[in-house]
Amino acid sequence: MLVDRRRYSKDNYVYLLVEGDSAALVDPGDAAVAIALAGAHGVRPQAILHTHGHADHTGGTAEVKAAFGAVVHGHRGDTPLYPPDVGVDVDVDGRDWLELGALRIRVHPAPGHTPGSVLYAWQGRLFTGDTIFWGGVGRCKYGDPEELARTCGLEVARLDGALEVDPGHDYAENNLSFALELEPGNLAARQALAEARAAQAAGEEPRPTTLARERAVNPFLRPDAPAILDALEARTGVRPRGAQEAFVALRRLKDDWQYRPAPP
Repeated sequence: MLVDRRRYSKDNYVYLLVEGDSAALVDPGDAAVAIALAGAHGVRPQAILHTHGHADHTGGTAEVKAAFGAVVHGHRGDTPLYPPDVGVDVDVDGRDWLELGALRIRVHPAPGHTPGSVLYAWQGRLFTGDTIFWGGVGRCKYGDPEELARTCGLEVARLDGALEVDPGHDYAENNLSFALELEPGNLAARQALAEARAAQAAGEEPRPTTLARERAVNPFLRPDAPAILDALEARTGVRPRGAQEAFVALRRLKDDWQYRPAPP
């Protein structure tokens, strides 16, 4: 069993999953990087898994599919978002599991960032695309923040806290600075930011977090915590009534927020 990742563009990630002679790529937005990643491990991925349809995650799919003859998996809800040269061979809508040779992958519907966003769980890891980031969640320009609130409050809340969170982007610095502006006394968030900064200073990739840790540091996974509610009331003049209302207010606040690095 093997999982590896490579960064492309500024902060995107593509992931490679290998079990025996079976392999899959998650979100191969850059074909050259994805093909090189597979080549570094001497495998030919038989499957491509898309967490959602945005072009920065799917832009390399046509070339990767041609190179390996891979079967493309994604949710039909995002069909309008896929590039013209990318088609989904297998619709994951309504599927709980994907059996891809030796790879057995759990599918969790996660609408909100986009209508067809999904999470994939495999071997203790959760590939979250743009639904959950380290310290944050995705924007909803092509989705619905209330739906994302339900995804986080219901589907994600049921998942094992030991799952490793493997997102589609590294936004840790930005997201954790926002989290600490809301909760300056959150020591877990401050430690997470220090670790992300140390990795960057060393020229290394950040280590993935766990879902349990995200529940401690990510304001979108604890929107009705008293400190978050206090911060929202101070900034908006309105105290949200319940987790969903607080989540939507948080998303709106983050959308308008100008990045300010949190002090060490």
